[in-house]
Amino acid sequence: MPSLSIVGGYLGAGKSTVVNRLLAGVLPGRTAVVVNDFGAVNIDASLISSRGEDTIELTNGCICCQITDDVQRTMTALARRTDLDHVVCEVSGVGDPGQLGSWRRFPGFTAGPVLVCADATAIPRLLRDEFVGDTVARQLAAAETVLVTKTDLATPAEVDDAAALVRAAAPHVPVHHQDPRDPARTLGEMLATGPAATTGRVTGDADPSEPFTVRPAFPGADPAAAAPSHNDAHAARHRTVTIPCPAVVEIDPLLHHLQRLPERVVRAKGVVRDEAGAWHEVHLAGGRASAAPLREGAQPPEEPCLVLIAAGPEAECCARDSAATLLSLLSG
Repeated sequence: MPSLSIVGGYLGAGKSTVVNRLLAGVLPGRTAVVVNDFGAVNIDASLISSRGEDTIELTNGCICCQITDDVQRTMTALARRTDLDHVVCEVSGVGDPGQLGSWRRFPGFTAGPVLVCADATAIPRLLRDEFVGDTVARQLAAAETVLVTKTDLATPAEVDDAAALVRAAAPHVPVHHQDPRDPARTLGEMLATGPAATTGRVTGDADPSEPFTVRPAFPGADPAAAAPSHNDAHAARHRTVTIPCPAVVEIDPLLHHLQRLPERVVRAKGVVRDEAGAWHEVHLAGGRASAAPLREGAQPPEEPCLVLIAAGPEAECCARDSAATLLSLLSG
């Protein structure tokens, strides 16, 4: 039976990078990846190396918020497969990985870990943020192991401070520092320790041919999760806008304008092509705009675009205005 592992963490924490390292050899055998992005376009799926029939995209919302027909069909089909060794589910950056943990007890799966990524350069600010701090804290509390990422961008003191804050938010969870010289080794050591007990509880007769009911692990959550509860209000605090990009984009001016977007634009990501015809991943995360060549094995999108995600009470207005600014740049 394949193991089912959950990879979570706030927007820009490095989840897709972790998944790609898992696929690059940390996990032996054949692995299927379920990628859930917050928005109409699944940029994260485009960033997965070796993308193919074993990369499954789920978009337009958090799969942790409601057990939709798509989620049920996807997970049931994966549990029935006999050719898989692992299934890795990358949860939306605003999602609650604890909600997905219950699927690890679905017949046909064995339990892998719930791994949550925490950006060493951003986690102190995020935990203090009045609009997203509770979302980030809940993600950490749902973890069975936490990986402090982007340690190459932080000083040793900042990494230690970030790890201390993670331990304060989730005192029961082991915390690992990503080794910037050998990040794959860090992941291998984490997975070798094995997962803790599953966080969710399964109800019903557990027959794969029947609907599967997940009872959320956190008190007060709505099992049906058809409407926002205190556990999925995170989605209501975030708004996303997709910006179509022209066939050719000047990378440096784009990064300059991304860097100048309002602070409430907590994430931007996309795949664009430069004047020489090369494809680039473009990111805004933790207040830093960056671009890098599209990693080997990843497939460029049919229609280049950028996705902006804003948070807070004025998220919709902020996302819309920021999109208009970028559209003006790109079309100019």
